[in-house]
Amino acid sequence: MLFYFLISIVFIAELIITFTIVLHFMKLDKMINKYNTLVTDVKPLIKDMFVTTRQLSEEFLKLTPKVADKIKFFAMNFAKDQLKNLVGTLIFWLVKTEIEKHV
Repeated sequence: MLFYFLISIVFIAELIITFTIVLHFMKLDKMINKYNTLVTDVKPLIKDMFVTTRQLSEEFLKLTPKVADKIKFFAMNFAKDQLKNLVGTLIFWLVKTEIEKHV
């Protein structure tokens, strides 16, 4: 009789464990369904976002040579201005040195 009592306790414990596992699977199924619905709802928005991103990257690709040319232009102007300043300083220094020699 004790043997049957222990077997019934083990059987009830197994039922409780099985019931808990089934409940967790049902919760997981609900979560997956919610996620699936969310993905289905958001999918067109994501597609539009990818299209916009592609268009932006194409526009940046078109603008890259123009930006590079502008940077080269500014760099050349900066170098030219610095060279003018250097030449002006050297001429001023040479003229000053010549004047000091004659005075």
